[in-house]
Amino acid sequence: MTPNVSAFLTTISHGEGSDRPPAPPDPYRTCFAFRHVTADLNYHPHELRPDGTREWAGESLDFLGPPYVGEISSAAGRYQITLPTFKRLRDILKTVGFGPAVQDDMAIQLIKEKGALDLIFAGRVGDAITACNGIWASLPGSESGQPQKRLADLINTYGTAGGSFA
Repeated sequence: MTPNVSAFLTTISHGEGSDRPPAPPDPYRTCFAFRHVTADLNYHPHELRPDGTREWAGESLDFLGPPYVGEISSAAGRYQITLPTFKRLRDILKTVGFGPAVQDDMAIQLIKEKGALDLIFAGRVGDAITACNGIWASLPGSESGQPQKRLADLINTYGTAGGSFA
């Protein structure tokens, strides 16, 4: 993994809040709303296991207002990957479990799908953030209705994490 990609992954983690309190010390175990810490990284925490149980039921999105009332978020891990996204990417990448390397690979795949990996390689972090704002609700310009980080904060995080700029 290049320094720019590593720095961009840190930037996403920062944006999604999985890198700071009240998140757990291990951002790969963070669940949406910080009410649950993933114990078993052999599965996505919201995934139905072979015994018919789930580790975590997800969190209500009612606080976001009428369009979200009754909806549940299954976003989990360092990059807040939802269960449907996890299942889709698991099939594409042929991964097993929900450990750190799998989460990193899935985030990189999402970045690739948005055509932003070359932007990151080139140090065009602002453009990469814009390209990925349809994936991560915290990125400026997202239309999710959820709170967003300021672009300047994200760019600062990227630089502090060792990313280089064009």
